[in-house]
This record gives sequence, C-alpha cells and structure tokens, in this order.
Amino acid sequence: MNNKFRLQLKKDKSYTKEEKKIITSIIESMEEIERARCYFEMAKDPRLVDYAIYMEEAAKAKYMYLLNEAKNKKIKIQYKYMLEGFDAV
Repeated sequence: MNNKFRLQLKKDKSYTKEEKKIITSIIESMEEIERARCYFEMAKDPRLVDYAIYMEEAAKAKYMYLLNEAKNKKIKIQYKYMLEGFDAV
C-alpha cells in the first residue's frame, strides 16, 4: 500500500481509528490476493502451484472476513480509497 494512500486516509476525519484500520486491512488483503495470483502465474512446480492456490484462498478468506467486519460495524468505504489502495497492482 502506498504512502499517499495512508496519508490521505490518516487525514480523513470521517473515519475513526478502528475504521481506518479495517479499511487499511481490506486494501492490504486485496493486494495479497493479487500477489497470490501473480505467484500462481509464475509457478512451475506443481507444489508451488498448490501453495499459490492456498495463498489465494487464505487471502480471499481474510478479505471476506474484513468485509463482513466492515458491514457489521456499518463502515461505508469511499470508492476513492478502494481505487487508490489497489493501484499497486
């Protein structure tokens, strides 16, 4: 996650500290999913392919958990954070 994103979110007064932590974690988990997919594309050994699949499934589970946490806490994530947080891919 880039520093510009972190600074922008840190200055945003519309979120509490806990909400900012959840939003940051959601963006990081999206990046984890993308890294796992890239790893899968590069893996040649069948064991590494299995590992890449495991990594992606774990990242997806974490992402879904965090989305549910955000929903349960009624956190409305601004679309700009989702786009800016995902620019590392």
